[in-house]
Amino acid sequence: MENRQRNQAGGRGGPAGLYDAYGGDAAVEEDPNSKDVRLKSKVAMLREVSISIGDEIRDQNQFLATMGQDMEGLGGRLGATMKRFYAMWARQGCGPLLYLLLFTICVFVFLYLYLKSR
Repeated sequence: MENRQRNQAGGRGGPAGLYDAYGGDAAVEEDPNSKDVRLKSKVAMLREVSISIGDEIRDQNQFLATMGQDMEGLGGRLGATMKRFYAMWARQGCGPLLYLLLFTICVFVFLYLYLKSR
């Protein structure tokens, strides 16, 4: 019989309908006006949070748009630099590549001899 009363009260001790939303048994039923006030304050708080989120989204979108414009400008400059590099490469042939290869081989030989002597 006690379990039946407990189940009717939502699994918590006490009469049905007096269990408040904060996890305890209410000794007296709350005034509906106080519930309205609490609900209105929560709605106002949620409204403020949603406005803050909207402002933050707007700021982030402006930042991303500015960053996109900067990247487009950077892409143009990089493309121009690569064109000049290819033009220089065509004028000089493969000489600089051979010097780079020789330098790399010398560095690896030096490192090998240095580490072997330790």
